[in-house]
Amino acid sequence: MEWVGWLMAFLAALGAVWLLRAYRAERSRAAELLYEKMDLENELDSLHAERVANPPEPAPVVVEPVVVTSNVAEEAAVPLRELAGQIDEFRARSRSYDAAVEQCLQPLELMVGADAQTLAAALAHIDKARKPLFAARIALLKTPLQKGNAALAAVHDALQDESAQADTPVEDTQQPAPLA
Repeated sequence: MEWVGWLMAFLAALGAVWLLRAYRAERSRAAELLYEKMDLENELDSLHAERVANPPEPAPVVVEPVVVTSNVAEEAAVPLRELAGQIDEFRARSRSYDAAVEQCLQPLELMVGADAQTLAAALAHIDKARKPLFAARIALLKTPLQKGNAALAAVHDALQDESAQADTPVEDTQQPAPLA
């Protein structure tokens, strides 16, 4: 039985030698990788320094001239002027609506802690202010800007027609989105 003990000791020594060799191989591989990493970092730093010292030339920008005839400009200007008028009308009606809302809200300050006579006066003021408020709202909703973007579509179509006549490819073929 003594020989089993010697066999176990021999196998343990053999395992220890194998583990020691694997440990040394791993350490040497780790050292090699560390030196390679340092070499790559040095090379990267030198490339960066070289690039900073000698920046690359930017690619030349090629801009093709856009040829616009006066006919297209005139055709596009008419719907744009109409659109500008519609925008001004919309702004005026929006201001009118805001003023009517403000007038309706004025008596609300009087209602807190008011007596019966003050409440009656405030309700009369609100009833009187409701009619201009609703009229301003209806006028605001009837503006051409609320109905769609026909003017923008007309400008888009005029520019599309002119580019088709000039045999120039047009990249944007989408219709303008509705204004809401």
